[in-house]
Amino acid sequence: MADGPPSSGYGSEIERLHGIIAQLMHTAVHDALTGLPNRDFLLERLEHELARDPSDEAEIAVLFVDLDNFKLVNDSLGHDSGDQVLSEMARRIVNCIGPDDIASRFGGDEIVILHPRVSADSGLAIGQRILAVFAESIFLSGKEVVLSASIGMARCRPGAKSAGQLLREADAALYAAKARGRSRLEEFDDALLQRAERRIQVESDLRIALREAQLFVEYQPQVRLKDGRVVGVEALVRWRHPEKGVVPPGEFISVAEDSGLIVKVGRYVLRESCRQLAEWKMRIPDQRLAMTVNVSPRQLADAGFFADLCEILAETGVDPTELCLEITESAMMGATDVVVALLDRIRKLGVYIAIDDFGTEHSSLSRLRDMPAEVLKIDRSFIDGLSREQGDTAVVSSILSLAYAMGKHAIAEGIETPEQAAVLLRMGCEVGQGYFFSRSVAAERIVPLLAATLWQPRAEPALRAASSAEGPLRRGHRYFVDEFLDHIGAPMGARATSAS
Repeated sequence: MADGPPSSGYGSEIERLHGIIAQLMHTAVHDALTGLPNRDFLLERLEHELARDPSDEAEIAVLFVDLDNFKLVNDSLGHDSGDQVLSEMARRIVNCIGPDDIASRFGGDEIVILHPRVSADSGLAIGQRILAVFAESIFLSGKEVVLSASIGMARCRPGAKSAGQLLREADAALYAAKARGRSRLEEFDDALLQRAERRIQVESDLRIALREAQLFVEYQPQVRLKDGRVVGVEALVRWRHPEKGVVPPGEFISVAEDSGLIVKVGRYVLRESCRQLAEWKMRIPDQRLAMTVNVSPRQLADAGFFADLCEILAETGVDPTELCLEITESAMMGATDVVVALLDRIRKLGVYIAIDDFGTEHSSLSRLRDMPAEVLKIDRSFIDGLSREQGDTAVVSSILSLAYAMGKHAIAEGIETPEQAAVLLRMGCEVGQGYFFSRSVAAERIVPLLAATLWQPRAEPALRAASSAEGPLRRGHRYFVDEFLDHIGAPMGARATSAS
């Protein structure tokens, strides 16, 4: 029998197989959630564009787009809402780019745009359009959510750089955008290159420092203002670099935070501080002394933090009630339910929680009320203007009144003059720290300080000067917190502005 044409059933099967193959090919180079091309697809196209004839003077641009604080969406609203955000993010970005551009999901909440032919400021224009559309709110689980994104951009002519180099430069620009306040666009330049190289070097050196025990801890005394005696110390990490000497914390803490090394740094500081406190207690068993240790958001997010804390307390034998963990106000106010639950567990151990840099953020009173924190550390920026700037004086006075009303303790940071100490004492502040009393010192210098009086307020002329300087201010100005305390019938001792 002669072969005839394929049956209609055979033809439809071939079409179905073609469709399956096409779908598999599409899936292989596209992200399932957003439908955008994936990392491999963009890299291939970027390498193709960079391989153009060098005589083609049209530059190639790459833009890194990253959502700000995306983790908070996942933690607070759930991963389903996070997926909705990513899908909406992709849709908005696609609407901001041209027909020849490619938007690709690189992973997580990071989308990379290939703009193959830059004309004038067309790359910057794409970035500005993206920032604008992210200012529009979206609704998730019945809640209105406003998001923002940070963008880093790098560009070059064909053949000038490799795909990897151009992407690294765009990523460095993204890092700069986040470091400078987020919700902005930064373009890579030579200055950024130098900063990025310094950051990479600091991170590399810091890894060596952890391995070779170059970090050490100093302690700044915390003084009871009414008698000048030391009642606590704050542990402050330092780095003795073999070539650069002692490196200031401001040059490596942010790098440690961004790289995740802060978890190891923080674990070391917590263990060393508790070990040192236990040693002091053995030498002076009758001395009550509190140890304050800074804890970063990255440490609190680490799954092993609570276990580490319990292990360190057990190893050193430190009384949990003599340990206080400091968390910045911004981190505390942005804490997820998971972090708040962790802080509750820490409080149940007996460890105290302090809110550092208090007054610098926009704290919600209801949020503050619900936080398991017993100590407010008044930021040094307000202490500087005491008795000179009426606004700073009002802020400090109000924080002290608020602390009393909410049953919390207050510690003033950054005291540098006897006048500041005197004003704080008159306002009712019980504890302070700063260069006026002592800089941070090595552990062996703390024991002699415990037996000393770091100032004598009763004999201090500044105390009388502060009294006369503040009299008109007190008589002519009542703070809103005092009005509130009157309303709830708080005792006169609560009114910081009424202290004499």
